[in-house]
Parts: sequence; structure tokens; C-alpha cells
Amino acid sequence: MATPSEKHEIHCAKRYLEYTETPFYRAFRDKENPESEASNYAVLKRMEDAEESLREVEKYYKDMDITPVFHSKPDSVTLEESREFFENHGYTITTFATQRMMHLTRTSPGIRIHACPVKLKAEPPLTGAEAQLVAEYCGERDYGIKRINKQLAAGGRISFAYNHAEIPVSFCVGEEYGGAFCICDLFTSQKFRRKGYGAAAMLMMLSYAKQPERGYTDIYLQASSDDAVRLCERLGFRGTQVEEYRACKGTAVQQTGNPTE
Repeated sequence: MATPSEKHEIHCAKRYLEYTETPFYRAFRDKENPESEASNYAVLKRMEDAEESLREVEKYYKDMDITPVFHSKPDSVTLEESREFFENHGYTITTFATQRMMHLTRTSPGIRIHACPVKLKAEPPLTGAEAQLVAEYCGERDYGIKRINKQLAAGGRISFAYNHAEIPVSFCVGEEYGGAFCICDLFTSQKFRRKGYGAAAMLMMLSYAKQPERGYTDIYLQASSDDAVRLCERLGFRGTQVEEYRACKGTAVQQTGNPTE
């Protein structure tokens, strides 16, 4: 039986992305945001009839001129099962280590938390300096803003930490599905890192998620950088390292959407 966090990973994106699903595969797309690899991806759930699944997924993305990408998810086939199949069909495999972390303990008393203004927002669209910070996270492009606006419209939240000039320098995005609350993105502008802004933004989100009336049984995230893992551990997260994969038609793509302090 899937845990609340696994159900979140499997189902939550259905709330704000177009999708098609069969017992053999699942594919998401966003016609308004074709550049977002986090919004346009497929999951191969079974090797049975994999040839037909691949044809259907590639057809699903063809009219949008999107390069098909398969992600590993809790219900996907393993890389051991699928590597040869993907490679034989012209897909490049990228593997990466990530920490799957659950919120289990109290915040460390020694953590640095900036005493700065922090605001929690729920209403899209993001505008002004807040939108500019998200664009910085995505390399000055707007695909991340489009995705986060859809998450907010579906009930997500975003917290911003501001510097002394009242300019946002860090943000944290969270969303829920059923009994799970997932922290999807954490980002701090480069010159403001290691000053406690990311911790302030994250604590605001945790405060929201831990309210008893929310009823979340799991609060979790995935962190891939050493700095992000250390920060999350000081905030009370604990986890283990797992290996994930991306299978991209042709050239490999970069994974996105992990906390960055």
C-alpha cells in the first residue's frame, strides 16, 4: 500500500496538469508551459506492452514538439528493468542521488535563522520582485513561474523571506495531496545564502503544514545538494539516499525542482 507521500508523488500533479493514464504508463503535459521538464514527463509503470506504451507517450507529446522524458516515481519500473529498453529506443539515461527526507524531529537549536520578514502567499499569479526571484531560480526563464502559479491555483503555498530592503531573497513552495505535504522547491538568491533566509522561508512553510487542522501525516521533501541536506537536517528532516533516473529521448535533461539553499 502506498504511503501518503507516495500517493502525493503519484497523484498530486493531476490537480493542475493535463494527463493521460493507463495501467501501463502515465504522462503529464502543460500546453501553456512546454519548456518545463517538471510539467511534461511520463512514468512507465510496467514493462508489459512497453513498446506500445512508448509509442503512445511519444505521440502524446509530438503535437507539442516536446522531447519525451520518463521519470522514476514510486510506481515506475526500476532502472534495472528498463535501462536496456530505453537505450535501445534512443533514450539517454541520467541517474542522480537524492535524499528523500521526512520531517521527524524538532528544529536544531543551533540553526541560523534570519530575523527577517516572511510572508506566506496563496493567490496566483506571482508578480513583481517575487516573480523575478522565481525567474532567477529558473535561469531567468518563466517556465518555473508558470508551474508554480498552477500549483498555487490548485491549493499550494509559497513563502518569501525578505532582506532589509524588503526585497524577496528566498522562497519555499509547498503543496498537499491527501495526508501528505510536500516541500517542492526551496531557493535562496546566491549572495544571500548561508545567512538564514532559506531557513526562515522553510520554517514559515513548516508552521503552516504542522497546524493540527491540516491533518498531514507526512511532511516530506527531496534534497540533492549537500547544503540543502544539511539545512533540512537542522530543520528536523531525516532521510536516506535513493537513486533516481531520467530517460530522455536523445540528449539528457537536467533534473529540476529540488531544494537549493
